[in-house]
This record gives sequence, C-alpha cells and structure tokens, in this order.
Amino acid sequence: MKQQVWFATLALAGLALAGCGHSTNSTQATGGTGSAQSDEAQVASVLAENPDYVNDDLYQSEEQQTLESSSGFAAIQPLAFWRVITRVQTSFDTQFGEPDSTGRPTHAVVTIHRHLLGTFNIAAGVTTPTDTTRKLVRKPLDDAWTRRIALVRVPARDDSGRGRWRLAGTSGVDVRTRGGVTRVQSLRIQAADMDTTITDPLELHRLRRLFLLPEGTEVTLTATTGSATDVVLFFGRDMRRRFTNNGDGTFTFHFTPGRFTGLRHFGVDALSHGTLFDDAEAYDSNAWLFAFVVAPDVAPIMR
Repeated sequence: MKQQVWFATLALAGLALAGCGHSTNSTQATGGTGSAQSDEAQVASVLAENPDYVNDDLYQSEEQQTLESSSGFAAIQPLAFWRVITRVQTSFDTQFGEPDSTGRPTHAVVTIHRHLLGTFNIAAGVTTPTDTTRKLVRKPLDDAWTRRIALVRVPARDDSGRGRWRLAGTSGVDVRTRGGVTRVQSLRIQAADMDTTITDPLELHRLRRLFLLPEGTEVTLTATTGSATDVVLFFGRDMRRRFTNNGDGTFTFHFTPGRFTGLRHFGVDALSHGTLFDDAEAYDSNAWLFAFVVAPDVAPIMR
C-alpha cells in the first residue's frame, strides 16, 4: 500500500489560531515589555538560527535556464531565461496561540512575506522570416513570496516560567506574480512506496515529516495547472529542466536527489505561455517550493 504521509498535516494542539491568541508584525516584534517582548525576541532568534527552514536557495537564483524544445509559432523563441531580483522587502507576521497557566503562549505561527521586485529576462530569437536577429527581453517582475513556520515553547525546567522556543514545523513556499492568473493547482509526488498529492503549499507539516530519500531514488512529479499552454519548470540544487507537457493541463518530471546530503529544496514553477513566447505579454508565474532531506545509503523512510 502506498503511503500518503509525507505531507501529513501538522497536528499541534493550539495551532488552530483563528480567533484566539494575539499577533505581532515585523515592526512590533521588538516592542512590548516583559514576557511578551521575551517571547517575540526568542521567536525571532529561532528563525535567525534556522535559515535553511526560513529561506529557500532556489527562487532568487540568477542561473540561466534553457528550453529543450520550441513552442511552434510564437512571437519569440526563448533561448535562455533567468530572473534578476533587485529588491526584497521582508515582513514577519507572528500569531501566538492560547496561553498556558502562567499566561505565556505555548505555540506560534510565523508567516513570512517577501515582496520581490526585479526583471524576468529572456535571450530570444525573433521568428519572422525576414528577421533572424537575437534580442534581450526584460519584463518587470513583481512577485509575492510566502512561507509559514510553526514554533512551540518548551516548558522551563526551573521556576522561571520562561521556557524556550523551538522550531516545530514548516510549510512550503508559494511565490506568485502579483495580479497574475497562472496557478499550480496540485502537485503529485511519487517515490518508492510513497504517493502524495499537495493542493496547498502553505499547509504546515512537522519537521520530522520531511521527505527522507537516499541518493539515487527516482522521484516522479506531476503538476496540474489546468492549462495545456503553460510552461512548467523544475528547480533543483544543480538542475533546471522543463516538465513534459501531457497535453491536458498536467505536466510530468522525473528526478533523483543530488550528491549533497542534508536539507534541500526543489521547486515547480508554472509560467504562462506568453511569459516566454511573447515579448509583448506580461510576466506571469506561480512557483511552489518544498524541503526534503537527502541521506546516503538508507532505504526511503519517514521520520
């Protein structure tokens, strides 16, 4: 029987925070007095100490990507393309859960927002019969990057009542063009005896539920966007490739974990057809990125 547990929902008591607890934003995180200030400072410190779970190492890369095949008739034929992020604005919204008997919160969820500005760049060939020149197309990039992080407060072992905060769970990353319409609707992930489908990249999951794979295990990804004209791309640590278009709004890709063990991210990026093949169309993208763990010489397991 195939397991569907990799992205099992994070089930921490008190993480259903709607309508309870209190929240802060990035400008309030250093404010306040007493225990509230301590909790906010500790949460910020935990995030700073765990950059691999807070950031991703893929989306802001300026590595160029090429297309292995063209798209028939189009205004331009992209030879290579890449993003250049020139400005990043980051904010943190912290939602604290219900307090314990001492009045201190026991859980928190931090939503990280990044506003990315820059350009989407295409080295393109013009396809008109009388024009064989190449040109560089730059399209304005305006993306919203979002990730959620869950933390828990471990009770103190003394009478101070302070305790300490630690990382407990994370979501994937959702990056979408502000005002864009292209969307990844779902992503199916198959590997060994694992088979799971993700429909919400911002759903929280325990850290110990991260996917643990040995080197060399083949992973099959099936992305659904609903539009057969989209271009879907794979991001890996050392790989940029195009998904196979199945012609029905679904796209398939196979990859194996790299040689580098430890925490890694992979990403799926859906681009509208006009983003790449029409120099007059606006940039429009939706990317999902997820963490996984590469381990040497072990069978596929769940932690």
